[in-house]
Amino acid sequence: MSSKKSIEPVALDQLLKKPHQFFQNRAPPRFGHEFLQYYSFNKGFLNLNNGSFGALPIVITDACNELTVWQEDNTDYYYRIGFIPPLIGVREQLARFVGASDVDEIVMTANTSTGMGLVLRNFLWKSGDIIIRFNTTYGTFYKTIQYIHDTNPDVEISQYELLFPTTREAILEGWQRHIHNVKRNAPQGSKIVAVVDSIVANPGASMPWKEMVRICKDAGVWAVVDGAHSVGQEPLDLAASGADFFVSSAHKWLNAKRGCAFIWFSKRSREIMLTTIPTSASYVSPGPDRPETNIISQFQYNGTIDYTPYLSVHYALQWREWIGGESAIHKYCNNLAREGGRRLAKIMDTQVMDPDGEFTLAMVNVVLPFPKDFSSSYDAAVASALTNKLLAQNMFAVTFYHRELWWTRVSAQIWNELSDFEILGNAFVSICGQIVIEHQNANIPPDSKAKSFHSYLDHPFRGAVACDPNDGLDCPRPVTATTVVPVGYHTHLASIRP
Repeated sequence: MSSKKSIEPVALDQLLKKPHQFFQNRAPPRFGHEFLQYYSFNKGFLNLNNGSFGALPIVITDACNELTVWQEDNTDYYYRIGFIPPLIGVREQLARFVGASDVDEIVMTANTSTGMGLVLRNFLWKSGDIIIRFNTTYGTFYKTIQYIHDTNPDVEISQYELLFPTTREAILEGWQRHIHNVKRNAPQGSKIVAVVDSIVANPGASMPWKEMVRICKDAGVWAVVDGAHSVGQEPLDLAASGADFFVSSAHKWLNAKRGCAFIWFSKRSREIMLTTIPTSASYVSPGPDRPETNIISQFQYNGTIDYTPYLSVHYALQWREWIGGESAIHKYCNNLAREGGRRLAKIMDTQVMDPDGEFTLAMVNVVLPFPKDFSSSYDAAVASALTNKLLAQNMFAVTFYHRELWWTRVSAQIWNELSDFEILGNAFVSICGQIVIEHQNANIPPDSKAKSFHSYLDHPFRGAVACDPNDGLDCPRPVTATTVVPVGYHTHLASIRP
């Protein structure tokens, strides 16, 4: 072995069946700032955006480094034999954790975008089929659905408008009507696939997704659930959910190494899954000799990747048990999000999107302190300025545009305290004031702006902005198709990532 810290290949399976030594004879601290010492954040960084990319505890980083060393000690052993037993073990652990009925209902993938794209592309689309999406569907899936329509023009898109603030009852009543109308008008024999959020990314809102899935199933509609934010933020019992597919990221709220996600599918749904992407060498063409499904073996190996993020789930689950378990984590984060949202709204003299907390788990949405006339139309330059100026102050929380208002989505995690919301609120008061003045002085041509956020989503080049080279101190400049559009385009896309 090349390193004393490396893991003996033959012992890896045993290692993954016992607790890491870090968790032995050590008591965790109280939730709050005492937990900052267990993360690798830069000194003073105010992280109120766990929802986008998660955060890796140092102990899991160290465990992943050991796994990487083991991988490099004998790569042929690792990729031909070594990773398989622990990968199956992780899938077994996840299956128990999310309430799957069998380990072969769970496969691993890099992130929710990959998993959702893979599921949607495995449906064999034909003329008259219908995909249902929301106006709030995450941009990657929104555009995946658009791509499916663009390449199969006879596949229709039906969109359900979801506007907050609202109530769970109103959502379910509207969803019932929408499903009924789509079903009634669908061609005979067509399939209908609905993409449903368990927790919407922007706004960060917990949905009555199980009831929505039940409405789908009663109508004979396939239910594909985007559960990117669910695992680690709410308890799950997927086998009893009635969903056909559920995809979630383990690197967001579950503390695994990014990128790490999983796809859960019911026994019925597994038949849809014909291929991985890229297609595995174990793929079998349709025909009399094809097995019922071999999708599990296809997922096990379909090209050279680093399996360390997947294996890190084992340590992430140990970490969560050590710090207090799921109920304690949920209780702390949920209470902090609600109380922090109220404090933030008071400082900014605005309001919380969900004052009663019926949509709030560990993410809370609060209106930003812009003048009403300033927010009346969407402007990509404002989105980029918010991103740049927050990062320049060594802090971050997501900002987004919804229903003619700018909002912030703030994530509460075990390292946060109420004072963090106060610091963020004071920063937003200053930042938003700066942006209004800079925007007024920028003389941005109206024809460079998207008319609304959704018009930007459909035509992002119209809302392109130039990268601000001055750390957010200058208002981003609008650009045209002839000047640095690629830079501006990607710069702005970064500002709308959840």
